[in-house]
Amino acid sequence: MIHRETGYAPAVPNVSHSADSTGDLRRFFHDLATPLSGASLHLERAARLIERGEDASEALTMVRQQLERAFQLFERGRAELLG
Repeated sequence: MIHRETGYAPAVPNVSHSADSTGDLRRFFHDLATPLSGASLHLERAARLIERGEDASEALTMVRQQLERAFQLFERGRAELLG
């Protein structure tokens, strides 16, 4: 989630260091699912706002931020799991 006072997402957490265990992969998917879920919820909110003729720019900004976070996590996790 985005901190309401600062407007920034929290730091991207590290994915587990060992790619040898199933737990690490589960953790990676869990970490990745969190911002994707957030993006989905903000997209739903944006759609409702648009249907009512209201400005959805804030909701869409949140979607972009959550997707950016998901891509950061994916890249970090991919590097750790494959590296």
